[in-house]
Amino acid sequence: MVNNLKKNEKKIESAIVKALNSVCETLKHESKGFTWLTHFVDYANFPKSLKLVFVFDTNQSLEVAKNEALFKKIFELTETRLSSEGVYVKRLDKAVFFDTEENGADFNDSSWCRKYS
Repeated sequence: MVNNLKKNEKKIESAIVKALNSVCETLKHESKGFTWLTHFVDYANFPKSLKLVFVFDTNQSLEVAKNEALFKKIFELTETRLSSEGVYVKRLDKAVFFDTEENGADFNDSSWCRKYS
């Protein structure tokens, strides 16, 4: 996919990936049950089309994260890291989704990916 992007889109993609790698590493060390994250974007409609999916191992881990106000931390951390890379999303709350491996989250499964594209 990255090979088909225009120069400006590659620059934005690189900034998004850098920011999200930092977010992911922080959350893996600080948040029990968090396993990975990914993003989906249609550059013809960026930044409105950006979707960030945070994946936890189980539904129980996701519920615990909700109850521990981890979601607030995820939003703040993500916004900070994206903006530090020059990526600004007006309504981050509309761009963030949560899923679990228990519910079938699998980046290699095209049907799972279609849920977010």
